Amino acid sequence: MRAATTLLLALLLAASSAEAARVNVTLKLDPDQRAGADAEGRVLLYTPRPFEPGSSVSHYDVSASPNLLMEPGINSDLPPGEVDLTRATMQDLGWRRGGFTANIVYADADGTGFNAPDLGAARRAAFEHAVALWARLLGSPVEVDVETRFREFECSEDGGVLAAAGPNFAFIDTPGADPGVWHTGPLAESLAGNDLSAGTSDGADLSVFFNQEIDNGCLGEGTSYYYGTDDGASPGEISFVNVAMHELGHGLGFTTLSNAATGELFRGSTDVFTRRIFDNQVGKPWDELNDNQRRKSARRPGKVAFDGRRTTRAAAGFLGGTDVLEVHRPRNLARLYEVGNASFGPRLTETGVRGDLALVEDGSADPTLGCEPLTNAAEIAGKIALIDRGECLFTIKVKNAQDAGAIAAVIIHNEPGPPPGLGGADPTIDIPSVRVGRKDGRKLKRRVQR
Repeated sequence: MRAATTLLLALLLAASSAEAARVNVTLKLDPDQRAGADAEGRVLLYTPRPFEPGSSVSHYDVSASPNLLMEPGINSDLPPGEVDLTRATMQDLGWRRGGFTANIVYADADGTGFNAPDLGAARRAAFEHAVALWARLLGSPVEVDVETRFREFECSEDGGVLAAAGPNFAFIDTPGADPGVWHTGPLAESLAGNDLSAGTSDGADLSVFFNQEIDNGCLGEGTSYYYGTDDGASPGEISFVNVAMHELGHGLGFTTLSNAATGELFRGSTDVFTRRIFDNQVGKPWDELNDNQRRKSARRPGKVAFDGRRTTRAAAGFLGGTDVLEVHRPRNLARLYEVGNASFGPRLTETGVRGDLALVEDGSADPTLGCEPLTNAAEIAGKIALIDRGECLFTIKVKNAQDAGAIAAVIIHNEPGPPPGLGGADPTIDIPSVRVGRKDGRKLKRRVQR
């Protein structure tokens, strides 16, 4: 009898221990918080940590939902030619309504790029379509000269550069604009009503360069540009029109002239975009910060926003709710947790996905990274996979969890600060995923490991 009592007690203790280790959560959409906006409704800007040269505050933050044209990565769910909040931002910078005439110069050598015998005509038609869309949205009495060509950029299956662009001129003390403020060439000429760059030998008002390796499948087998002007891109194809619209946006003024890596202002003076960058932690716009403060601000996820009246008003009717992680049990961890959403997989709903967390194991030296097929599929199946960040693409981690039967995935950030979004693309992923902050993620992981 005593042996039976001892066995029953052991079973009860084991059950109690298993219940104590259970972490039950829901990944869902909170409709009361705007995805990609701060508490004042201002649209957040991209301030990655660690810092990514060329992809900082000259973009909207990837936490925005729906995805925006001027995020650092082009998302496959963007309607071709859609400018969403960007038009309002351009107006906050000073662009007037109306239209302008564009002059396009194709700078490729004969037989290459836009002049290639096989793809040249389709490329030119797609680019001219993108230019025409912008030319109908923004007003200027001055012709905008656009130079474009294909060139070689870094590119591999792990990622690459789709394109790059920027203005070739900037002017200060522009007639019709605030004195002592830099404006990019096309915007300055629109405000002044004069061709300020006439007679210079520096070429077009703005330049756009596309990666010539994209159509060679550098991003992986089956990847290429899609040159149609509709939404007919197949999986693996990237809308050339959307990429062109994004890059033209930079060239037309959606860019800061300050150096986000060092914090230095362009030639010692602010520019019109920098004046609109607001740091919520410091409580000041960038042009009131010193160089070191701006440098630190550019690495402050979730704390930096674009302060423009028209953009904020447009965002209120455009941005959707925010993804959150709600812990139901254990009680001492029960609350809502901030997360970064994913650019791939299905969107979360208000009902969400509920389940227990399960830590992945992939049989490697760092088994919780989830970079190899999971060895504990029996534990993962039907649960929400908990995965550490590092070593491989987010899409690989989530796909491995999906293949093991997970109903969703939570990736633990490995840097301090708010959790950024999850970048990448894989049309075969059909479970939702989010990223949780390092501090919060470690708490959840310790509890799951008990």
